Amino acid sequence: MEIREVSLSLFLFTIGWGLGGDTFFSVYIKKIIGTGIGLTLIGTLLPLVKLLVVMPIGALNDKGHGKNLLLSGKIFYAFSALFYFLAGVNQSVRMLITAVVFNGVGSGTMYTTYRSLYGNNSHTENRTQIFGVYFSSINLAYVIGAIISSWLVAWLDLPYMYLFIVIFAILSILQDSNIQDFIHNKVAHKRKPYIDKREKKLNPNYRIVKDLKSLHNYLGKNGFLHSFWKEIFSLKAWKRTLFALKSYSRDMKIALGAQSLIYFINYIGYLFIPLIAIEKNLSLSEIALLFGTMKVPYLINILIGNLGDRYNKKLLMSLLFFICSLFFILMGSLNEFSAILVVSFGISLMVAILQPISTGLIATYARPEDKGLMAGLGELVSKAGEIVGSLGFGILTGIFGMQVSFQLVGVGLAVIGGYGLVKKLIKRRE
Repeated sequence: MEIREVSLSLFLFTIGWGLGGDTFFSVYIKKIIGTGIGLTLIGTLLPLVKLLVVMPIGALNDKGHGKNLLLSGKIFYAFSALFYFLAGVNQSVRMLITAVVFNGVGSGTMYTTYRSLYGNNSHTENRTQIFGVYFSSINLAYVIGAIISSWLVAWLDLPYMYLFIVIFAILSILQDSNIQDFIHNKVAHKRKPYIDKREKKLNPNYRIVKDLKSLHNYLGKNGFLHSFWKEIFSLKAWKRTLFALKSYSRDMKIALGAQSLIYFINYIGYLFIPLIAIEKNLSLSEIALLFGTMKVPYLINILIGNLGDRYNKKLLMSLLFFICSLFFILMGSLNEFSAILVVSFGISLMVAILQPISTGLIATYARPEDKGLMAGLGELVSKAGEIVGSLGFGILTGIFGMQVSFQLVGVGLAVIGGYGLVKKLIKRRE
């Protein structure tokens, strides 16, 4: 029941982004900026901001602040959506940069907290499957949002699509009132219960009103928001992370490296495949359908999420990286929309299977007292992969063109996947 409530909260929030925010992100940014290099820089700024906040957020999760972190993250997201809207209406680069900064802080805050929640509600035998539910919740919302937006975009200008984010952020905050007990019981179970037995029987709407009366605890001088920014600008979490990471085995570092590579692949697809569609003169409705098609594979995580629990995770990841390399090489040779759809689906399918495996490995290797911190570190290496993906692929595109760049990335993935496969086969023979 607890996972269902968390997943519903995540689904409600994400559907707002599926209704245009992420679906047309690269197209929207390029319309405001006007150049490919501008898109690359904005695409790099977003994960960079996320990278700077995820470690302090992980530390705050370990202190039992999950409820306030979810609330804060969604408020930041709502402000980012308003600035994205204003940036499009006014064609303002300054407002766009402001939106990206709010977006980065909100994303780093919220998704680190959600990952920590899913990790706390799983165990070694089902961890990959539980994180499969996490990724499926996100991407079911994206698919539904993309399908609806393929129709809406014919009636609404792109800036107005970002207002849906505000609406669904509010709905998700209301849903979060139903999972506040879960957060405090899981993360701060040794402390005094957050809500006594009588309050647990009250209507959730009563608890929302009661929370609103506690704004001083959130906004006051020594309230949560003060602690939030103090932690963000403190180096304590970073020092603790570096100290803790030294005590972990090589397996944890391999899992973190795999996580970074997976998000490198995913971000290239997110930013640059829609631009290929633009080069082929596809309409915005067709781009929305392309985005939705790229998200469909993630829905099967619920069905195949136990693959990583049944087979050797490292061998499976090496095989998937190698197969993904073939799709990248093909992407650099295609012209037909139908072929681009099929290959985009293939790349997304590989990433969809890989994500819960690497995320589950990180949660498995993390010690109980470091769960939030390691969830933050997982987010950090993910954002590092996105930064390298945006900058690296942008530079390659400027030198060789987009199609050749896809082929070069494919060759690199083939080397990594092939090396992992050969290494595992040699070990088995020994």
